[in-house]
Amino acid sequence: MKTNTIIILSSFVTLFAPVGPLVTVALISIAFDFGFGIWRSVKTRRKAGSTAKIGDIITSQKMLATGIKCLIYSAAIAFFYLVEKFIAGDIISHFISIELLLTKAVALFFVFIEVKSMNESYKDVTGKDILKSFRDFISGLKSESDKWR
Repeated sequence: MKTNTIIILSSFVTLFAPVGPLVTVALISIAFDFGFGIWRSVKTRRKAGSTAKIGDIITSQKMLATGIKCLIYSAAIAFFYLVEKFIAGDIISHFISIELLLTKAVALFFVFIEVKSMNESYKDVTGKDILKSFRDFISGLKSESDKWR
């Protein structure tokens, strides 16, 4: 019985090994967003004159929501990996030669959601929009490179 359990678990680990880095990146972005959310809560409450402590800000309800988000993101990335591996991979590979394109796109979408959330938290505290500043920086670089042509 113990051997069968080990065989089954090692089979799952082997099956999902290619998406481990993608899931890790998504989970790291969730952790950063959680940190930004705590920071925003502390700063906005202090601006309002509250002396709330971190224990008042981090509740089990919010931790549960973050945990559920981690599970949903991980399951979605794993699901799209299975779809791409066993159903759509051959079709996609006829047009584009990037391995796990659909799975990577889903992971990138989740990371983008978290980056937008971090940007909102940063904007609430500092009043600066990081994504807008980045877009302006890239536009400036593009206009500078166009001058050299």
